[in-house]
Amino acid sequence: MQIVIFSDLHGKLLLAFNLVKKLQEERGIKVDYILQCGDAGIFPDLSKLDRATLKHSNSDISELGFNKYFFKYDTEIKKLFDSVNCPMICVRGNHEDHDFLDDLEKNYSESYFPVDFYKRIFVIKTGEVFSLSNDKESINILGIGRIGSPDKKKSQRYLQEYERNKVNQLSLNEHIDLLITHDSALDFVTHGFGMPEIRDVLKKHEPLYHFFGHTGSPCIIKPDENGFTTSVKVAEIRVMEHNKLPEGSMLLLTWINYEQNRIEVLDKMQMSF
Repeated sequence: MQIVIFSDLHGKLLLAFNLVKKLQEERGIKVDYILQCGDAGIFPDLSKLDRATLKHSNSDISELGFNKYFFKYDTEIKKLFDSVNCPMICVRGNHEDHDFLDDLEKNYSESYFPVDFYKRIFVIKTGEVFSLSNDKESINILGIGRIGSPDKKKSQRYLQEYERNKVNQLSLNEHIDLLITHDSALDFVTHGFGMPEIRDVLKKHEPLYHFFGHTGSPCIIKPDENGFTTSVKVAEIRVMEHNKLPEGSMLLLTWINYEQNRIEVLDKMQMSF
């Protein structure tokens, strides 16, 4: 199974799918899934942009990419999806239209639900373990969206109480291969910052990999303090000199089984923005 991983796209969804298309053509492989660690920039209604997204969109129109390309039919996007036949599965970030996502989440019983016109972009329900598979392999995934709340504030950008309860109520016997979050685990990048619920999952369930974004730091790949999990801070995609992606903003996980797998940082990918 081939899984591409991004984070903090902030509307650059079209770029992500084009990069996957290019990877498939260059390597002669089929990508089965895209996992995205939050802040995809899901804003179907531009009047709902938060302050930060509105500010950045004034200088970078790609921040509005979900509304422009994926919320209504577009002939070029349909052609792209004819060649990139894999879904993108995201956790919520802190920069999304949470009212829109809340309404959709209530109407789907599955652990992740479609958010776009084509039903190719999905958002994970926090605290529910699910499996992805192809003809040969399968992998168990847990997603935790949004960010940790200072003093448990109620803003929609912060982990909600119902989500916290689902995470806390996970069975200790639940097998998790991948943990996908937006925020970091508490104390992983900076002491005192991060989500304690993520730290608890890492301690209790010891997933093989933890992928996350949010913090603004470069890519980090190192063992977690649980002594078992490889934790990966995925870098944000920004426009770089000569259109080269920042190192660690696009990763490829090749998964055969729990014992046979590897992560590759795709630092040679280039694409016109």
